[in-house]
Amino acid sequence: MTDRHPLVQEYVNDICRQVRAKELRKEIKLELLSHLDELVESRKERGHDGDEAARWALEQMGNADEVASGLNRVHKPRIPWLLLGCLALLVAIALVVMYAVELSYAAGPRRMYGGEDLFLRETVNMALGAAALFAASRIDYRKLPELSRVLYGATVIGLLSAILWGPTVNGMSSYLDLGSLRIDFAAMAPYLFIATAAGDLNGRKDGLRVTLLHAALFSFVPMLLLAKVKAISDLLIYASAYTVLLVVSGGGSRRAVPHILISAGMLLAYILHIPNGFSRFAGFFHRHEMAGDAGYFYIQIDEAVRSAGWWGHGFAAVMNKLPEIHADTVFTYIVYSLGWFAGVFVLLAVLLFLSQLVKASLSVRDPYGRLLICGFSSIFAVQFVWNIGMSIGVLPISSVSLPFISYGGSGLLIQLAAVGIVYSVYRRKDMVRTNSRIQA
Repeated sequence: MTDRHPLVQEYVNDICRQVRAKELRKEIKLELLSHLDELVESRKERGHDGDEAARWALEQMGNADEVASGLNRVHKPRIPWLLLGCLALLVAIALVVMYAVELSYAAGPRRMYGGEDLFLRETVNMALGAAALFAASRIDYRKLPELSRVLYGATVIGLLSAILWGPTVNGMSSYLDLGSLRIDFAAMAPYLFIATAAGDLNGRKDGLRVTLLHAALFSFVPMLLLAKVKAISDLLIYASAYTVLLVVSGGGSRRAVPHILISAGMLLAYILHIPNGFSRFAGFFHRHEMAGDAGYFYIQIDEAVRSAGWWGHGFAAVMNKLPEIHADTVFTYIVYSLGWFAGVFVLLAVLLFLSQLVKASLSVRDPYGRLLICGFSSIFAVQFVWNIGMSIGVLPISSVSLPFISYGGSGLLIQLAAVGIVYSVYRRKDMVRTNSRIQA
């Protein structure tokens, strides 16, 4: 309608100026104008002139300030309080455990692993991670698809640089030294690849060409690079999360089967390539027969959790038979020192955190936002299950950290940033409709 009455235009503009959800202003304006046009036309058909019809229509709509206030109540930003509360609980557990481990190292027969400042360094890592979370929560996640190529390219270049020029740490070449800063690109790669894959899968049409392209870009290349840097745990974490993403995106078996076949082939090639690849896994199944070799750590874990009981060996108890208990086997140490009571408490906190992620994904209507939360949730779930499983001896040992609780730098930073992205999606769940792609 080109001859819309000025009172109607002014009324709608007044409401939209007061709507705090800027993302919705254009959509709300169109809806209001459409509704008012219908009212005006219905009044004109009864013989009223334009002025009378417009004034009557505005009376039916009500006071502009009250309408705007109602829209702001409906479309206000949401805060995932329970999710953030669970995260704060996990962070608090981490700091208590790091303090206990620091005391344990100091009381041990030798001062191990530079653990003197473990608590302080982890506190600094947490503070940096909190800043990353806050910054990510303020990013408009709908702009991420526009950055997909940049993120993908930066991740690939980072992994290639680590392969070519990075140091070897614990048998892995996934690190890159940038002056005094050491970045573990393998720990960050699953999150970055999942973020780019979610953007590409959103709205992508099916077809053989698309399936092959996805298999090459998001199955073969990422897993080849992760296998090359010997980050087997990150390879499996990414493979699992991407499988979930393919299923949730609606591709079903057409997209998932090629990815699963490539993942299985890459894993088999990796096991065949590394020295004593099969014997490492054999140690899990035949721990007592291989007690002096690959089964040694499984036996130590079994003894640690078996001897703990409900109340453990005491806060900051010394435990020398497992190396680096502040990292991958931190859950074993929690049970060993504070008992299964503490172990169950941590498990409940983890389950509550994961349930809040699932709840958040179900509450989001935007397909791209839902894919992002599902992808990150899958990464967290695999890490939690695997780390806790291997920490109590029911899954093979690998370098999988316990999210938010294990000591970490790059890994902790990307984990908290991922929660920030989830926050960004959740806070806009009532502010965006179904099409998340926006113009820059």
